[in-house]
Amino acid sequence: MADQLLNKGFKVLSTYNSSSSNGVTQYRCVKVDSSGNVDLNATAATMSLGIVQENIDATKVATGKAVANIAIEGVSWVYVATATSLVYGSKVMAGTGGGVLLATSTNAVVGIVVEIPNSTTLASGDLVGILLTPGCVA
Repeated sequence: MADQLLNKGFKVLSTYNSSSSNGVTQYRCVKVDSSGNVDLNATAATMSLGIVQENIDATKVATGKAVANIAIEGVSWVYVATATSLVYGSKVMAGTGGGVLLATSTNAVVGIVVEIPNSTTLASGDLVGILLTPGCVA
């Protein structure tokens, strides 16, 4: 995907994703805390800041000094948590593991599906391209 993104570096919470042994995994939804640190967002009702663009080892995350590249505007790949009913133009929200699923009313929208690789039938675990729309409600 050769789209333009607005990315910003954010400090990663030292207990990112409850100190998961996976560390930071790319193409997942993240939220920001009141101190400006990012953490995995797996809750539909919580607004996502954007999509993390890189993997960071758990050991580096635990230092409290890791900085992650977060896409906050533009079109980004994102991990699909639940593929049910996702088509071009679908509004998506954060879900299990920081992936996305079809947005439901009153939940925080992460973005709108604008790219489905090879126009194939989607499955959980695939990647889709979304136009980031943080702060919107379904």
